[in-house]
Amino acid sequence: MNFTVPAEGWPIYREAPPYIHLSWTEGRAAVRGQSVCDLGRPVPSGPGQPAEGVYAHWSWDGETLEAGVDPLGFYSLFLYQKGGEVALSPSILQLIAEGADPELDERALAVFYRLGMFVNDDTPFRHIKVLPAGGVFRWREGQAEQPRDRSFIPPVQQISRAEAVEGIITLARDSVGRILADWDRPVLLPLSGGRDSRHILLAMDHLGQRPEVCVSFQNAAMRSDPDARSARALCERMGVAHKILGKPRVRPQDLLRCQVLNSLCSDEHMQMLALHDFLFGGPWAVLDGIAGDILTNPDDDAEGHMRHAERGDYAAIARDMMDGHGRVISKPGHPDGPGGRYAPGRRDEAIAYVGACIARYGEAADPYQAYWFWNRTRREIGFVSTAIFGPAQAVFCPFLAPDYVRFGLSLPYAVTRDQQLHNEALAKAYPAYADVPFAEGFPPVYGSGSAALKLEMVVKGVAMLLRLKPQHPLAEALGYIRGDAVLRRRPGEVLQLHHLILSGLDAELARDLLQLGPQYANYGRRDEVLDSFTPG
Repeated sequence: MNFTVPAEGWPIYREAPPYIHLSWTEGRAAVRGQSVCDLGRPVPSGPGQPAEGVYAHWSWDGETLEAGVDPLGFYSLFLYQKGGEVALSPSILQLIAEGADPELDERALAVFYRLGMFVNDDTPFRHIKVLPAGGVFRWREGQAEQPRDRSFIPPVQQISRAEAVEGIITLARDSVGRILADWDRPVLLPLSGGRDSRHILLAMDHLGQRPEVCVSFQNAAMRSDPDARSARALCERMGVAHKILGKPRVRPQDLLRCQVLNSLCSDEHMQMLALHDFLFGGPWAVLDGIAGDILTNPDDDAEGHMRHAERGDYAAIARDMMDGHGRVISKPGHPDGPGGRYAPGRRDEAIAYVGACIARYGEAADPYQAYWFWNRTRREIGFVSTAIFGPAQAVFCPFLAPDYVRFGLSLPYAVTRDQQLHNEALAKAYPAYADVPFAEGFPPVYGSGSAALKLEMVVKGVAMLLRLKPQHPLAEALGYIRGDAVLRRRPGEVLQLHHLILSGLDAELARDLLQLGPQYANYGRRDEVLDSFTPG
């Protein structure tokens, strides 16, 4: 059986995720699943160059299985290997539903509960990995040729600030142009109040092909979201159609759906499920601004990380990141956050492991930036492109063009240090819109839901936890109602759910979780739009 991503993309709600499973017994291969599978949408590149884009594939010709992912490895294709068995799927739950051993990787989880992400090619499970950047896996007669990591660290450029600005403008515009040359149907642009999606919109406008509509989502805790207001201000100025999604949603159901879509490899993205559902049945491709930030502007902690890198103290970078993550999601007095709760006694091991991971990028222009791109952006944010935007007809990522990535990773830290490089590039390339504020120019206005809505969320949250058949149902339900003693409310709910799923995960529970799609199919038919702007 062959499998190609259907019009609605993947994940879709009407069939199980694709997979292939092979085992070698008594000199013969036993096979079940799809023999050929193509996922994502490659974009043609230059002569002799691999296609750009975010995609994966495998094929079994009766003798040899070959599988691969895009040059940057942003499509998460999961590989199970144990004994004489191998299996592939874009869904970890599908692998486990088909019999993969769900033995946990305790070191990987010690990192996840302290950083909110997995690094290298780890997953929550010892025998399941994700294919690395540009990785190709082959299997024949029970023998495996393991994928080689083709991630790269370009040499540091000798470049001026003005040259860096010109490079950002030109390379981004060229990448958007190649995408638009390959796609002549409608485009939907997810538009935030940041730089990356704005850059894509302005480049499309410059090239004479605007999106059919821009879409933003409003944070559920706000009555007025700075991102949505900034996006609306830009669309009104340009005369581009804009919709804001923000109607009340059933948070517990979204929590569970997000774990399924993320293959238990992320603690984020639930806020984007309204856009996931809005995309169903639409004619659009999506252009995703993933990676534009980290490739041009370091974050607020970059200065300290660079000082550690200059001394070769990569474990200190790991320690600082874990401490920072703990402060964000934990209540005061609990510096180890969820790590101390769900992976106690493994902090030093996690620091050493992440420190060694960062050290791989020690020759980069900015070791922290390179680590962040190849790990958090690829391993966690990448699920937005492949899973959250999965219902789109196609998903394109302009800032993941290899030439743009090489350029960004090779910029000297002195050029990116002040965090204004992307702002400067946008202002120079598109001066007519330089005065439209980004999100930080709009104050947030917070609101609170009604008592009835809050009660409904609690009831449905408890029902969701009981569905997972926890070993101590009363204690888990009471913990959910009261809130975690260590973690802030929302991250506490996410990680409690994640831990509960892992604690009881077997083939039966994996199949049950995969059935969430058909049960929640009506979400894709809801009216998610809170407010619309139509030019003219």
